Amino acid sequence: MTFSRVSLLLLGLSGWLAVLVGHLAAGSAVRVVVTIMFLVLCPGAAVLGLVRPLLGRRDHTGDAMESGALAFAISVGLGMLVSEAYFLTSTFTMDRALITLAAITSAAALAALVTTSRTRAPHEGTIRRRL
Repeated sequence: MTFSRVSLLLLGLSGWLAVLVGHLAAGSAVRVVVTIMFLVLCPGAAVLGLVRPLLGRRDHTGDAMESGALAFAISVGLGMLVSEAYFLTSTFTMDRALITLAAITSAAALAALVTTSRTRAPHEGTIRRRL
């Protein structure tokens, strides 16, 4: 699964959209759907976008299903780690956990954007041969 620049930027903004939507009415369907979709997929997808280029070239058969499952697992794991850290310090609120996950998602998406732009840029000093 490769991420384009636009998808990485949107992924980085997704957490802040969830934080913004969190101020809607408590039972709002938009609030519930956006927040759950963010918590379940976006942090893991951002981390996966950061790590995936490090894995190198490989067969991409079944890549979408694999990426979805990995994004879900990583998102749940990050959510548990963030929540546990706040519970251990007796400072847990949903807003704090959501803001922390939004920051992690933004940082991972922006780091993935930087690393993918570096790998796509041609190396200086290389000579290209025409065959």
